[in-house]
Amino acid sequence: MSSPSASTTPATPAAKPQAAFRETVGRFRCAVLACPALKPRDKLVALVMLERVNRQMFEALGLLLTWTGVEAVARLCALSTRDVERARSALLAAGVIVRDRAGGRGQPTRMRLCLDWLEREDGPAGDAPDPSDDPSPDTSVADARVGQSAERPPTAPGSSAGTGLHRPTPESAKPCDKTREPTRASPHASAGTSPPPSAADIERDGHARIARRIGAVQHATWFRGCRLGLSGDRRLTVTAPNRCVADRIRAAYELELLRLFQVEAVDIAVAVPPIAADSAFPLIEGRA
Repeated sequence: MSSPSASTTPATPAAKPQAAFRETVGRFRCAVLACPALKPRDKLVALVMLERVNRQMFEALGLLLTWTGVEAVARLCALSTRDVERARSALLAAGVIVRDRAGGRGQPTRMRLCLDWLEREDGPAGDAPDPSDDPSPDTSVADARVGQSAERPPTAPGSSAGTGLHRPTPESAKPCDKTREPTRASPHASAGTSPPPSAADIERDGHARIARRIGAVQHATWFRGCRLGLSGDRRLTVTAPNRCVADRIRAAYELELLRLFQVEAVDIAVAVPPIAADSAFPLIEGRA
């Protein structure tokens, strides 16, 4: 059984090496992203190398070491090896990385991400700006009410005095919450639709109306040999020359004809050709 003193011993930084490693890597990542001297390509390569840092070596030596080669970095960054080499040269020139140990016999060069560069860019960990070091004087603007300046006294509501931002907004002559009157119906609103055509109109210019509605080409293709008629119960009759035309009109244009002529229904029939007197098959009367 452990003693009470052992359970209350505060944890030291050495007791949490993983937390220190994550903190250092996070600070290095932020410093790389915020560095204005690095190009986006250089930052990408540095971040990939940072993600491949060996944590055990950091806990043992306190160094950020990586053995990731040029080919592996190029594959992870989706860059060419030439671009990775140029980015590593830029990082070496900026002091972000250094060659810790040269490679050989198939072994990549061991690179070290410099903590000295991190301290120059980011500053020591835990250094937060002191509010007492702020040279700007306190204007007490935070104590003023929202929308009012600290140099001018607040303007009383409803007062006509004041200039600039303190001038009250005049009341609009047309307030937005005013109930609008219903729009007066136009005298031509009810006359927007023309009266339904009569039987004489359909017989006279029915084909012209269809041509204007569906186009002259479609009319000439499907309605040129058709006869139009209107019955007393507002039923439009379309007599097609053959069954193919009748089926096409029924499938594609029946609804258009209903809307165009404002009828109750459309009856599409096939014209029965008259039988010639000299037909080879004359009708035989008197037989069942």
